[in-house]
Amino acid sequence: MTKWKVAFFLLLFSIIAVIGFVAILIFLPSNAEKPVIAEVEGETAFHVTSSKAELNQLVSYYLAKEAGNAPIDYDVYIGDDVELYGSFPVLGADIDYYMTFEPEALKDGNIVLRQNGLRVGLLDIPASYVLKMADSAYAFPEWVHVVPDEERIYLSLAEMRLDNGMRVKAESFNLAKDNIQFAVLLPEGAAE
Repeated sequence: MTKWKVAFFLLLFSIIAVIGFVAILIFLPSNAEKPVIAEVEGETAFHVTSSKAELNQLVSYYLAKEAGNAPIDYDVYIGDDVELYGSFPVLGADIDYYMTFEPEALKDGNIVLRQNGLRVGLLDIPASYVLKMADSAYAFPEWVHVVPDEERIYLSLAEMRLDNGMRVKAESFNLAKDNIQFAVLLPEGAAE
């Protein structure tokens, strides 16, 4: 055999050996172990902390989305208190009002808004009357329950369903410290 034939076969054998070695490395099982997802007792939740400014943007977005083509006759603003601005018809004229509420996150994850301030021009009108008028005049979402006799509004977050099936629970609602915390719950069986 000539030198060129020997060199050719050595090169061919080297290429085949390298390809074989790489193939063996590819097909051998790796030592990486797939982690086991730990089971979480209860519902799977993501905890979210928000500021008043962020929550105001969310409320504005949600009100615009829920209203669709219907005109919105009320506005909600979250400052030192939860503020409700609106109007109701009296003798063919719209009377503007402004109410403030103190929010509290309940143990069941819902929120109660306790009425603590009311302004209707210079008139002294009971808050229960204004809440009754607002409840009948406005199309609140089904998870918002106005209770005029108690001068409260309950936000039943357990009834509020997001488009993706997730739910929301209020954990704390401290406006003075600008610290609002929610838990976003996955739909049942989603983490399995």
